[in-house]
Amino acid sequence: MTRFNHLLIVLGSITFLASCAEDSSFDPNIPGSDRDKFVGSWLCKETISGSAPNTFTITIAKHGEEDTLYVYNFNNLGAPDYAVWLVAGNSVVIPAQTITQVSIQGSGVYSNDKITLNYSSDGDQITASCTQ
Repeated sequence: MTRFNHLLIVLGSITFLASCAEDSSFDPNIPGSDRDKFVGSWLCKETISGSAPNTFTITIAKHGEEDTLYVYNFNNLGAPDYAVWLVAGNSVVIPAQTITQVSIQGSGVYSNDKITLNYSSDGDQITASCTQ
């Protein structure tokens, strides 16, 4: 019986020590982690063809499904309102949706710690570059 108790103690210790291992904040092998790099506050410089750039802050948060993000103040439409983005790898899709009576849709890409977006807002074509 003593060997059995020793075995339990060793297995318990290994399990305890393994649970103390540091977690990686971004691992591409874990489902849902694609969106982790998008989460946080971003300064966006938005340009509508023929207009001066507009700069504002958006806040991106995880929501529900493993590929879904809520983007607050998207298109500078106000902080309580949000756009839904769907993430796959480094790409983001902004599905057609209406936020405060403004129709938006588009896409974007994360590269070199920057999000580059191309989308329409009530028919206007917009490009945006967002940095943290």
